[in-house]
Amino acid sequence: MEYTRSQLMDQIAVLSRLFDEVFVVDAGASRRLDLETMQPTETVESVPDLDNNGRAWRPLYGQNDGSMALYWSVLLEHRPCVLVAVYTLPEQLNMGSREASALSRMLTQCHSEMCRDYVTGVYNRSFLDAEFRDRVAKAAAAGEAVSVAMVRVNEYARLCRTESVAAADRCLTTAAGILSLAVGPEQENTPLVRLEDGVFLVVGIGTDAKSLEHRLRDAMDSARRTFSITLARRGEFTATVVSADWAETGSWDWMVSLAEQRLGG
Repeated sequence: MEYTRSQLMDQIAVLSRLFDEVFVVDAGASRRLDLETMQPTETVESVPDLDNNGRAWRPLYGQNDGSMALYWSVLLEHRPCVLVAVYTLPEQLNMGSREASALSRMLTQCHSEMCRDYVTGVYNRSFLDAEFRDRVAKAAAAGEAVSVAMVRVNEYARLCRTESVAAADRCLTTAAGILSLAVGPEQENTPLVRLEDGVFLVVGIGTDAKSLEHRLRDAMDSARRTFSITLARRGEFTATVVSADWAETGSWDWMVSLAEQRLGG
């Protein structure tokens, strides 16, 4: 549906009577829009995949009160945007009824599944964007070391092209296992995240870039990097590891971008 700015403001006013928060986001940039200036402001969670009607819903990360968000695609003066409405159910979830308990379990399961990569089981980019932008900024402001490392499985694209997606996924799963051991069981400050295709990212809070990079490279170099291509054939993969430090860039986006540039170079 297409709106003028005035029409959308009226729609938001109506929805605000039903929802706790209503706002508009630029889905591509994952940023909230200021409707007065049409300029992006703070970062928000990435928009989930919309259905054929341009709609979606999901529980929100980091919420223990049953918050969920509804999404609608709209055109704001010919600009594609997404209208987001957030609804919170604290009283209903605390009543202790069978229905409330069932809803609470469903939301907990959704939280868990939606923050994980379906192939490797490690965290996904949605979790990264939702959980770590603010945490990293606060850690850096407090004077803690902050860094990221990226690990690319070099054979992933070729395996998808010449073998099968299943073989490429088995390769990624092996790589994820090696990296998980290197990161350790406690991933509160060093989460392992799968980005697009064959690339993983590790955030290091309290760890400088070089130490994090060496730790992951040593883990890859010392591990058996073999996986099953088919039942009869096995393959071995190689990995490229790079890193970037908050001190080099001063922001989350630029730090990640710098690591991507080094990985591409």
